[in-house]
Amino acid sequence: MKHQYKFPLLILSFYLLFINLSYELSAQHNKKITPDDYGKWETLKHHEVAKNGHWLTYRVDNVNKDRTVHLYNIRNKSTRIYQNADNAYFSETGSWFIYEVVLSGEEQKKKTNKKAKENDISDDMNDKVLVNLSSFDTLILSNISKYSFSKRDTYLAMLAQSESSKTLIVKNLESGTQFSFGNVKAFEWSAKREILAMILESKDSTINALQIFSPKENLLKVLDHSKEIYSNLRFGEKSDYLFATKTLKQKNSEEHSYQLLHWHGFSNLNPLFSSFNPALDTSFQDNKRILPSNITISDDGNSVFFEAFSLKAQDQSKQKGIDVNEDLPEVEIWHSKDQEIISQQKKSPLKSSEKPSLHVWHINENKHITLSDSLVNDIRLQENNERFIGLNQSPYMFDAMFGRPSYDIYLINSKNGKVVKALTDIKWVSSVSPNSQFFVYVKDNDLHLYNITNHTSSNITRDLDDAFFRGDSFDYPVDQKPPFSGVISAWNKDGSSFLFNSEYDVWQGYTDGRVSKRLTNGRSEEIIFRHMFLHHKDKFFELDKEQYFSMKGKKSKKTGIAKGIIGKELKVLAFENLSLYEFNQPHKQLDILSYKTQSFDKSPNLNISSLNFKKSRQVSTTNVFQKDYRWGKAELINFKNAKNKLAQGILYYPADYKKGEKYPMITYIYERLSDRYHRYTIPSKNNYYNTTIWQQEGYFVLKPDIEFTPGNPGVSSTKTLENAVAKVIEMGDVDPDKVGLVGHSWGGYQAGFVPTQTDIFAASVAGAGITDLVSMYLAVTPAFDGEPENYHFEVSQERMITPPWITPENYRSNSSVMNVKTLNTPILFEVADKDMNVNWSQGVEYYNAARREGKQFIMLVYKDEGHRIRKEKNAFDYQQKILKWFGHYLKGREAADWISNGIPYRDQINSVK
Repeated sequence: MKHQYKFPLLILSFYLLFINLSYELSAQHNKKITPDDYGKWETLKHHEVAKNGHWLTYRVDNVNKDRTVHLYNIRNKSTRIYQNADNAYFSETGSWFIYEVVLSGEEQKKKTNKKAKENDISDDMNDKVLVNLSSFDTLILSNISKYSFSKRDTYLAMLAQSESSKTLIVKNLESGTQFSFGNVKAFEWSAKREILAMILESKDSTINALQIFSPKENLLKVLDHSKEIYSNLRFGEKSDYLFATKTLKQKNSEEHSYQLLHWHGFSNLNPLFSSFNPALDTSFQDNKRILPSNITISDDGNSVFFEAFSLKAQDQSKQKGIDVNEDLPEVEIWHSKDQEIISQQKKSPLKSSEKPSLHVWHINENKHITLSDSLVNDIRLQENNERFIGLNQSPYMFDAMFGRPSYDIYLINSKNGKVVKALTDIKWVSSVSPNSQFFVYVKDNDLHLYNITNHTSSNITRDLDDAFFRGDSFDYPVDQKPPFSGVISAWNKDGSSFLFNSEYDVWQGYTDGRVSKRLTNGRSEEIIFRHMFLHHKDKFFELDKEQYFSMKGKKSKKTGIAKGIIGKELKVLAFENLSLYEFNQPHKQLDILSYKTQSFDKSPNLNISSLNFKKSRQVSTTNVFQKDYRWGKAELINFKNAKNKLAQGILYYPADYKKGEKYPMITYIYERLSDRYHRYTIPSKNNYYNTTIWQQEGYFVLKPDIEFTPGNPGVSSTKTLENAVAKVIEMGDVDPDKVGLVGHSWGGYQAGFVPTQTDIFAASVAGAGITDLVSMYLAVTPAFDGEPENYHFEVSQERMITPPWITPENYRSNSSVMNVKTLNTPILFEVADKDMNVNWSQGVEYYNAARREGKQFIMLVYKDEGHRIRKEKNAFDYQQKILKWFGHYLKGREAADWISNGIPYRDQINSVK
């Protein structure tokens, strides 16, 4: 599957010369992008194809937050544009189109600011516009909070909402007649027939009910009524059932449980009713309650899976009308044996380390089964399977608490509740095959197939000539490296085979003992193939139907798509030097494929084609005005990293680049960034690390891939950066004395630390970075659900392997504050006082250390901001301060006052810019 194109040497040389001259002439004559231009730059948003295949809609937003909906006619290629519109959708058959009227970005900003000043937290309801796609007649729908079309588009149901009531209006779209129902809280159309279910709820709960309505027969039927609260209303998609829950008050608890309600068979509007009341079922524990969330129903509608949790006993003092809370001590008890520490438990919805138990109600047998217990409490539910996986982490809990999870594997039988132990000490496991007979797991750097019937295992990768596990390039210090792209990628429909991945290729494994077969041939050209489902509801592949595969050049960064019958030669449909992504077959019955394209210099756009990729055409046209501006170019570079391995990076050229001149360069770092080679970056005031803006300002920008050495992340990053920068300097365009460094979060750690190890950077900007590995290791991070940082530091991003009291020298030698004495590079350090990822005390530590050593160090503290700066005024301020910082140190411009001398606080309050 080679793709080679040969040109005579003379023609190729002329071609390259022509491209270079064209680029230089373009840079000279086009305009520079300024902040006044940012607002018009566009991004491509939500898109949808109508079920009849005649229409497509997509939304385009600009930086000014104006939203525009486009309605595209697939047959005649014409487009209608709706300014200040959002949330556009088609009806069930594609005969109707509806969108929401919104304010312009400027008007919305004024309104938001006004409401903030007035402390107004009310939600505003925008008008909706209903469009007939045959006549283009429109109807304005006001005060509508929710709407839904019936299966054949005969009716439109709309929930009209006012301050005092909610009214359901059912409108006949053919005749214009309508029906109204008061006190409606929720409604749903049947997926099988034009029947509407609704929940009625009054303020005093006197008329709470669940009822169905057939507008064709004008027939209303009450299915259930009580003073309890109904919720979780849903019709089955593949079978004819209706489900809902109803609250059950508990005698000795303030918490509610729920009764499960089920109806099936709506052909004559006389469905059969079943219910599960946990209070009346002796197999359900008295001290537990059904939770209203995470309810899953099998496709046939017969099995309802739900979670239960321990009831909290009612406070006896409250029952007696006594308030004793004032006398209770305000204290939390944190125990070192806690599997989840108190801060984690406080963040959990149930305020406990206890895990909900999983149950199933089999409706046809009216049978309840408890599927999990305190031992096997983590279940990988497959609602349409008889058997699925259960996990027990208890024997490995201490290691799991610090980022090294392992499990004993159990098989759960959903029909009888039987639990059978299958394997011990397993870190990776697949789903169970759709016939409930097999699963695949990882052990000792091989994939194994487990036969559930025989309780036997077979090694399926040991004798295969390929790499199935991520090697040294996966630089996290874990005992078992993960397999490429998951244990398996898909089962086939009958469970007789499955797909799994090597580094480059897709393989087919068999459950009958046959040797696995390579399906693609990517290794020879370093093209990564991966199987993909085009339709979002597909779960299993079929052996006799064409399957689709994504393609990506590991080093070239080309992308594409191929297709073919499993086991036969694949046909490459496209493989281009740009990013082709988000392939989607919107509806199974249509020969339509939608996808997006973008590259560094080509704005993201929406495309459609047939499934064989013929008749492909671009639908959207974003940022057409880009041609009026300088843009620059990007290329991939190769260098040796700290491990002496070949690495890649992206080098972006200044927008006004001229061969022979010397330029300053900004080096932006995080981890691996070269896969972003085809990413298009719009200029924006909200994006402060903006490659396009830096190019416009006359900088080269380097984004190197960083591979870390576990235990020495900062030291290894330094060596990699020295090599990457040296490679660019060799190319002759960058002034070695005018190289800057910038990074945020983990990149901010490196941008703060690396200048303590090397003097190759003239200035650095570090955002929200860690500076003291010891104090951060011992911290608790609110953003990670209150977890302690131990796991994150030892085996995740920081890669430190061990705690600081085991390897103190590693922590010292990789901490910025402990190496501040050798810092010779001016640092601009950004923090935010509401950062929940990296506490801004990390910045304060570095500031105090640098100040004590007399180093050039400026800390910016943004008020009421988090790990990312969200407010435009603050983001733009930081963006411009970065430009001024590098403008001074890399371009020799005069330093702003805040760079030279600092500004007294009283003068900062209203004047700092």
